[in-house]
Amino acid sequence: MRIGIEGLPLMFHRTGTSAYTHELVQHLRRQNPGDSVVLFARNQRMGGGSYHEISYAERAANFIYKQYRLPRELADHHIDIYHSPRDMGLPRPRQLPCPSVMTLHDIILVRLALDYYSPARARMYEKRLLPRVREVDQIITISRFSKQDIVEWSGVPADRVSVVYDGVSERFSPVTDDARLSAVRLKYRLPHEFILCMGSTEPRKNTRTAIEAYARLRELRPGIQLVVSGTDYCRLTPQQAFAGMDLDGVLFPGYIEDDDMPALYSMAQALLFLSLYEGFGLPPLEAMACGTPVVAADATSIPEISGDAAILVNPRDPIQVAAALDMLLSSADLREEMIARGIEKAASYSWSETARQTREIYEQVVSRHGG
Repeated sequence: MRIGIEGLPLMFHRTGTSAYTHELVQHLRRQNPGDSVVLFARNQRMGGGSYHEISYAERAANFIYKQYRLPRELADHHIDIYHSPRDMGLPRPRQLPCPSVMTLHDIILVRLALDYYSPARARMYEKRLLPRVREVDQIITISRFSKQDIVEWSGVPADRVSVVYDGVSERFSPVTDDARLSAVRLKYRLPHEFILCMGSTEPRKNTRTAIEAYARLRELRPGIQLVVSGTDYCRLTPQQAFAGMDLDGVLFPGYIEDDDMPALYSMAQALLFLSLYEGFGLPPLEAMACGTPVVAADATSIPEISGDAAILVNPRDPIQVAAALDMLLSSADLREEMIARGIEKAASYSWSETARQTREIYEQVVSRHGG
């Protein structure tokens, strides 16, 4: 089978979509040496940051490539099926010379549109996305929660939406090497005892509640700090996003390099993950794989993915969050139990299995088209 996959997500910093694309491509090639997996993307004059940060000129050039050059390139390479690993990676599917699959991880940009766009741009985004969702041959999504959300929003038949869970990379495991831990601690100026929070200033990551909960926890445990990692959302700095809040003991190291993440997780006393909306949510599983206990939001897909391997809390209740953290830090038995559950849970999510199930979907779609 000759499989085409959009390569644009691989050009940016590690995000859920870029990690997904990288792992899927590597495992498809490893499992099926008889297949050709070909990446398609226009040559970029940017990369490293977020797709949303590139210039309008670059976005326009990408749009023209996708609409006009891509169909010709797929035909020239005799591609049997084309897979876009993100929401807007496809032109209108009817323009393509082969069947197509879209991974729609979630519909955050529909459900929380005004956190990301002006009202006019939000309407434009939904207007552009909906026809693609309705026309594509098969949608892959990453949780039962996301499938239900997509079906309710789009009206697409449920049998045209397949759930294939993400995996956890094998590089996430407990880091015990003191030299490596010390190097990462020094690199990001990390304290010796800290709770890790992912998401920085992106609104749905709900960092404000994490900071409020930490302020309460610090009254009981003055020696522990809160480390909030991640890039500034839309160039909104933590000082701007959290102006007027008590930030005593809160550190913002910014973007953490991929290779440093296992050490960061391993050093943390706990991961605090209070996101209000996730299609899947990799950080809790990555932390679990590194032997770090997790306190997470009882919201959207997170209970489905984490199960009983995380302490689930109301993400809008800082008192409950602080109590859960204090309980976890106070009980060695509870901590050991959650670490054991977490390692077992993380091990059940495999990128190899993600690729295997995705390849089966390709076969089904091509077969429906008489391939």
